[in-house]
Amino acid sequence: MKLGQGISWLLGNLQRSLFPQLEECWGTPLTEKEQQLVSILEVVRIEKHVPWSAINQWMGRKLSERESIARSFVAKAVYGFPFTRSLIEALKTTRVCCGFGI
Repeated sequence: MKLGQGISWLLGNLQRSLFPQLEECWGTPLTEKEQQLVSILEVVRIEKHVPWSAINQWMGRKLSERESIARSFVAKAVYGFPFTRSLIEALKTTRVCCGFGI
């Protein structure tokens, strides 16, 4: 399968199965930005790029929080928030679906 076909298949799968399940769970349709964020998170799979090594655990955030932080950086870019504080405020008032604060 070529890359273009693979991406097309994945996005079609998202629209047929994942989006309806999220909409059913939340009781309202997803906005365009929410669909874009879910699609990007599903395609990129940022969690696979986050190290789970305890070697540097004494530095930085806890290992269990790193995946959520990585998803938040993607959400910040998709929603165009200039500051992390803006994302935090949005998480408190809306349902930004990054694996936290829904």
